[in-house]
Amino acid sequence: MNLKKVENRLKNEKLDLSLCDLKEVPVREIATIKKATHLDLSNNLLTSLPNTFVDLKQIIVLDLSRNMLTEIPENFGELRQLKHLDLYANQISRLPLSLSELKNLRWLDLKENPLTPAVASIAGPCSNLSECQTCARNVVNYLSHVKVTIEIEKSRRFNAITDTETSTISTKKGKKKKKKTADKNNKRNLDKNGSDLSNTMTEINEDKMEPLISYNKNQDNKKPGVVGKVQRFFMSSILLLFLLGLAFALIVLILPLYSKKSKLFTNFINTNVRKISKEFQKYIIDILDSSMHTVINICHNLYRAYERYFETKTDIPLER
Repeated sequence: MNLKKVENRLKNEKLDLSLCDLKEVPVREIATIKKATHLDLSNNLLTSLPNTFVDLKQIIVLDLSRNMLTEIPENFGELRQLKHLDLYANQISRLPLSLSELKNLRWLDLKENPLTPAVASIAGPCSNLSECQTCARNVVNYLSHVKVTIEIEKSRRFNAITDTETSTISTKKGKKKKKKTADKNNKRNLDKNGSDLSNTMTEINEDKMEPLISYNKNQDNKKPGVVGKVQRFFMSSILLLFLLGLAFALIVLILPLYSKKSKLFTNFINTNVRKISKEFQKYIIDILDSSMHTVINICHNLYRAYERYFETKTDIPLER
């Protein structure tokens, strides 16, 4: 809605914007008209009010009846000059605590709203002027009392939290002090025990030093014998290696002189070994043949004995 249209609906101090099918309140345009102390927004399509609605601080009489409002802004209590508030036939279920700040409110109508049972019983029927006046007074007092109780509960919880925090801090400090004292006592005990242990250890070491010294002397006396054995082993191994090297050198030098004889010797050995191997093969083959014949004969004899046994079994007559 334009500013001109809004200004055209102003008559004296009353701004009539009813039956305009408004879905939003033109707060900026209304705020420019400082003369408008009576605002009529009834019979529109309003579902909510903006938070900037409280900028209309010049409003004394406000009619929001026959809309579809579900709630009122939390900062609605900033309209401290408001004296007349009509919320008839909306969908309001709860009221903000800031309504307790409307100390100048003298008339309030909450009929045909789905209020909570507690608020509905306090509001009353609101069927005439006196009942609407008592409704305004009772609702403001009730919400102020609820606000005070909520603040007391918040402060109590805050104090309880701070007490618990301080108690935990104090307990931690006490524990730290106890730990410090315990650590000091432990250090003193450790120092005492350390001095006692050092004294006892010195005594024990003095007692044990003499046998250890004698043992070390014995070990020193034993060491030369072991070293001598090792030296003898190495010398003997070196001599053996030297002798083996000499023998190998002599063989290398002498064998070429007797190469022809060595060839004849090798040929003789090869011919004789072949003959011996052939004879040995024949001998082994003969042994295998004889053993196979003996095994075959044994098996044949066992088979004959088995057949005879079964023939005797079949000849035996059966008993009836």
